Amino acid sequence: MIALFSMTLLSSCSDEEQFTSDPNAQLSFSQETVSFDTVFTGIISPTERVMVYNKNSKGLRITNVKLESGGSSGFMINVDGQNGTSINDIQVLKKDSVFLFVKVNLPVSSSMEPTKITDAVIFTLESGVQQRVELEVKGQNMQELHCKVLQGDKVMTANELPYVIYDSLVVAEGASLRITEGTTLYFHNGASLIVHGSLKIEGTLEKPVMLRGDRLDKMFDYLPYDRLENQWGGVYLFPTCQECDINYADIHSGNYGLVCDGIEGKVKISNSVIHNVAGYGLYLKECEALVTNTQISNSKFDCVGIYGGKVDFYHCTMAQFYPWKADRGNALYVSNYIGEEEHLIQSANFYNCFVTGYADDEVYGHPGNQPFNLNFYNCVLLTDVSDATYFHDCIEETKESETYQGKNFQTFDTHAYLYDFRLDPASIARGKGSTTYSASYSTDRLGVERGESPDAGCYQFQMK
Repeated sequence: MIALFSMTLLSSCSDEEQFTSDPNAQLSFSQETVSFDTVFTGIISPTERVMVYNKNSKGLRITNVKLESGGSSGFMINVDGQNGTSINDIQVLKKDSVFLFVKVNLPVSSSMEPTKITDAVIFTLESGVQQRVELEVKGQNMQELHCKVLQGDKVMTANELPYVIYDSLVVAEGASLRITEGTTLYFHNGASLIVHGSLKIEGTLEKPVMLRGDRLDKMFDYLPYDRLENQWGGVYLFPTCQECDINYADIHSGNYGLVCDGIEGKVKISNSVIHNVAGYGLYLKECEALVTNTQISNSKFDCVGIYGGKVDFYHCTMAQFYPWKADRGNALYVSNYIGEEEHLIQSANFYNCFVTGYADDEVYGHPGNQPFNLNFYNCVLLTDVSDATYFHDCIEETKESETYQGKNFQTFDTHAYLYDFRLDPASIARGKGSTTYSASYSTDRLGVERGESPDAGCYQFQMK
């Protein structure tokens, strides 16, 4: 009994000696500052993680971990599994670590602009030494719209608080939605803009209108969620839609881009981007459409799918480099049929366009046994352009072309999903357009003059 008691006492002393109160023995952190991206007020942010390391040869006792603000800032912490604004008595064994989790729920204020808020997590060691992890965030007030149905005429402007849309925004039949320059609409997962009435987007070169998902954080340090697909629904125009006029819009990262389902009015899209979607980029079924100076890119289904109707495309770039699956659609698909159902193309004309992608052939036409009024003029196309019935003064891009698979463009980062479809100096599209068709579109999507040697696509090459 005495021997056993002695062994227990020695073991206890040994365990006690594993901890030190030497002020030189301190913690280290995976990051000294936790910086959140802009977050919306009143909504709990995603959680940031910090590793708290004890790299010393003996254990450390943390007598207290607290928020410097006492919790008034909106930040919340969890240390080693414990929640609270002040947490006591945490041990970190030698060469071991614990987790610090941080999130924030900012109070709503009256500010129109993002407001920077700071705080700190204070670690007090048994030695009395205090160490800090700084916290910072920008909070943006916003307006939440839940299951909103517009029965009249509505104007959304950048002079108001940003809109965050849940459960879709619906423009009823006979109603209209006008979105003015510089406005951003943030859509929650699954939410869409559904139009039975009329839609007018009035962006400008300096202040485009943006439709995107509402996640402002990052999946990884280098990868914002905003670069991923399927972050929200998309824009859907129902047959009763009387007007769709879109200028300088950026529609990206949805489940689809713009779906036009046999609408009554004309579809006009100019100087815009539809990018990175999990379905169709632009879907036109039995529509009359004019699309100019527009980029439609990286769609799981076809970037542009046309089924019947009457369409004209001038100086458009259709680039199919969807990165997440190999069984992606075409850059351009034109058909007289949806399944067995006829939707006859009245006319489909493409002028000074650039159509490219990963596949051997990115242009697919399906006339069946019906007349097929399809024409390409002075386009650069990743397809066989030998048939003079459809192709007029066009240039064929092939797998053997030096610019094949993304080398046409200024930025093509498949790791960070970062794309800039402005032309590279060596791009095959340079100088391949015709002044006959560029005369009405003398500047490109970004306002660059096309001059006497217009490039194919929506971007005119310009030296950096």
